[in-house]
Amino acid sequence: MLKKGFTLIELLIVIAIIGILAVAFLPNVLKAPAKGRDATRIADLQKVDKVILNANLEGKNYPNVSGAIQDSLSTGYSDTAENTWGGAFKVNFGGVIPVDPQPTNLLPTDFTGSQGKYYYVTGADQPNYSYGLYAHMEIRENANGECSAAKTTGDLVKPTATTTEDNLCYVILNP
Repeated sequence: MLKKGFTLIELLIVIAIIGILAVAFLPNVLKAPAKGRDATRIADLQKVDKVILNANLEGKNYPNVSGAIQDSLSTGYSDTAENTWGGAFKVNFGGVIPVDPQPTNLLPTDFTGSQGKYYYVTGADQPNYSYGLYAHMEIRENANGECSAAKTTGDLVKPTATTTEDNLCYVILNP
């Protein structure tokens, strides 16, 4: 008598192959949102850099106070009454303050202890450059520097295997 259908062994082999493929590709699929958020942070940082450079070409000074780039920061510029990134940056430089793509309650703290992901450092604080821009990264491969080294010394130190996750940054240093 001839039976049509799959044997138990054939079904187990197919299930095992599907399981192996899922284990191989699932981590990449799960990292996709974090990669997307990092790509947004890099693009935002590059936009802020272009706005600052273009404004400087128009004769405006670089921001003169280091700090987190966020609407609520109370310092950042000394050339207007509205002394905030959210105020003076928008008014003087025509820029838009980037909003981190990750919900605020999930953000690690940045250099100042605030919940911002973007940071600006003046040339006075890092003598090798006119200014530096930093954004915290979630994925190690997206970071091109360590936040702490770039902020304190103005050096671009590549992240290593021992670099902690809260010290992974994408760094733009303007000579």
